[in-house]
Amino acid sequence: MEFALTQAKKSPLGANKFCVGAVLANAATGRVISTGFSLEYPQDYKGDPGTTHAEQCCFIKIADEHNIPEERIDEVLPTDTALYTTMEPCNERLSGNMTCLRKDAHWDAPIDPAVLKELPEGCHITSIKAHGISFWAKTGRIDVLLSDGSPRSFFIKILQKGIGIHMAKEFVPKPIACGTYETIPDTHFFLCEFREMKEDMPGPDEFASRLSKMHQKSLSPTGKFGFHITTYAGNLPQYVAWEDSWETFFAKSMRQALDLEIYVKGNSDELEVLSEALFEKVIPRLLRPLESGGRTVKPSLIHGDLWHANTGIDAESNQPLIFDACCFFAHHEYEFGQWRPACNRFGDEYIAAYNKLVQISAPEDDFEGRLDLYRLRFDTHVSALFVDNKTLRFLTL
Repeated sequence: MEFALTQAKKSPLGANKFCVGAVLANAATGRVISTGFSLEYPQDYKGDPGTTHAEQCCFIKIADEHNIPEERIDEVLPTDTALYTTMEPCNERLSGNMTCLRKDAHWDAPIDPAVLKELPEGCHITSIKAHGISFWAKTGRIDVLLSDGSPRSFFIKILQKGIGIHMAKEFVPKPIACGTYETIPDTHFFLCEFREMKEDMPGPDEFASRLSKMHQKSLSPTGKFGFHITTYAGNLPQYVAWEDSWETFFAKSMRQALDLEIYVKGNSDELEVLSEALFEKVIPRLLRPLESGGRTVKPSLIHGDLWHANTGIDAESNQPLIFDACCFFAHHEYEFGQWRPACNRFGDEYIAAYNKLVQISAPEDDFEGRLDLYRLRFDTHVSALFVDNKTLRFLTL
């Protein structure tokens, strides 16, 4: 990573760009394979009308060296190739070009026997390839022919070490199985049906209708807030112990997120003062009225990480879908805290559409304040996740 930072310093300054550095290396040997920094190549290099990103510069050099397209560089890279970059690879290009995350994704391993056992009996695998984007896992698409000759596709998500073992009808792709690899130690998978999706944003009204039904019709098995297994946002655990009070649950969840942030960034006198005010004044002021004066909060099943990249539109039914959840039972308005940052494409029109269907929790005058408080919980967790991304950490805290 230090070498990637060195590359970033080579990037020319600009008012509308970040100076980013990237390094491709063999993780097993430490050998540097390729380097790059943003705008190392001209903006119109090989017909790219947008800024040439640092990761893309790495890929270009490999492709040019072997005289192959960038999309095929996985054919010449070592299995243990790792990409080190001073900023997360882009998942959207204004130029319309393939994103750096998609270029970096490739599938280089056979399907584990544990996964094969979960596929339909007698099927024949016709294709295995990388699909989708994940910061914390490897994701792919498995195409098969069933015994009757009809095609079917599955989505697979693979994680290693402890976080993978805790992964987890119309609004979500149908889950098929989850389990542990037989051939690779401490490696776990989640398998579900494959749904072809459009990358457009779902319409506010239809999306709000489906989301509100999920919130309102769900029932906590204990009648409390929490979840029966630990769920992860990214690769960090969330607080999910069962609690009778929403204020109590949220305070403990906020404390855990803050502890994660302090662990990676360190504490300070200013943070101590602000934290004391947050837990002793702000949280009681905004959440206690929800459960006072005869009012109650229904524990609703929430997605838990409902930003725009975890949603899509089913290409066949044209209906909205959600995926990649980190669920627990919470106050349903907590879901909207993730929608507050400007970088999230769920704007005010989505909240307005939802509030047409579900009355704002009383006291209504506290609604905006509650959403800001819920956003703080999301932002704190995100800051702890992306330790090396100073820009993102600055924007979130």
